[in-house]
Amino acid sequence: MKNYPIVLALLCVAYFSSCSQGKKAPVEEDYQIRIAVDETFRPIIEEEMRVFNAKYPEAIPQAKYMPETDAINLMLKDSVRMILSTRPLSQQETDAIFANYQLKVRFKPVGFDAIALIINPENPDSLMSVSDLRKIMLGQITRWEQLEDAHSKGDLEVVFDNPNSSTVRYVLDSICGGAQLKGNMKNAKSNEDVINYVAQTRNAIGIIGVDWLRNPKDSTNLTFNQSVRVVNVGRSVEKNINNCYQPVQYYIATGDYPLTRTLYMITTDPRTRAMGLNFYYFVSDQAGQLIITKSSQLLPYMPVHIKQVVSD
Repeated sequence: MKNYPIVLALLCVAYFSSCSQGKKAPVEEDYQIRIAVDETFRPIIEEEMRVFNAKYPEAIPQAKYMPETDAINLMLKDSVRMILSTRPLSQQETDAIFANYQLKVRFKPVGFDAIALIINPENPDSLMSVSDLRKIMLGQITRWEQLEDAHSKGDLEVVFDNPNSSTVRYVLDSICGGAQLKGNMKNAKSNEDVINYVAQTRNAIGIIGVDWLRNPKDSTNLTFNQSVRVVNVGRSVEKNINNCYQPVQYYIATGDYPLTRTLYMITTDPRTRAMGLNFYYFVSDQAGQLIITKSSQLLPYMPVHIKQVVSD
């Protein structure tokens, strides 16, 4: 019998603006939900939209999935007025949008994501420190046997989803301190391709958003896609099973898992009756936050309780 910690969102009640009387009847465009999303977060946005559409059947979801840089650029050009991003817009970007289109930027943090490291199931080296990862990204470690206590041998191949994705930006900014990536790097077309490549390649290590690894058969969100192995990551240079952690909700909440980031909904839509604005608030309010808790590997931004459950 083992005790597993799981995360449950507090049932905080929040309200968003309702349509006031006396305004014009909504047109078809008001029912459209146009949002640009980094492909890393496709699973959770699809689930959020599915539940939202059940509540508002008249809503017309129009989500576009692309690298984060492209999504932000679309907002800067006023080609889309809602995005999901791992960073808020800078003051310079906010000022440019107002100067060019007289639009104000609103944003809400809606959750916490973890960057997961995945390896082939036959690879036994499932412990890694942040220091190890940094050396791999900078090309200082290019072979598995260069890692301390490694059992694997051969060239180490790093696989990303897309060079313009939020995952690559996180590694550049938070792991490499802005330094250029070096070593044996490979760009796959999507997060699914990263998983498939690592599942078939003995010496590969994939860098991926954790929600793509969710095991839908596990309601506790404590296990992952069984086609790959998820690496335990720790802050200490002297890594062991007691100081390295997996990117489950509990260890994201406690701060033990080191590779995490905040997720933001951002909008520039000035309309008060638009369905897109309802969706913007839905994701950050009770219903949307519970979807994140129960149907993803992400951690909701809403305050959480930690409870112990017993499993055989």
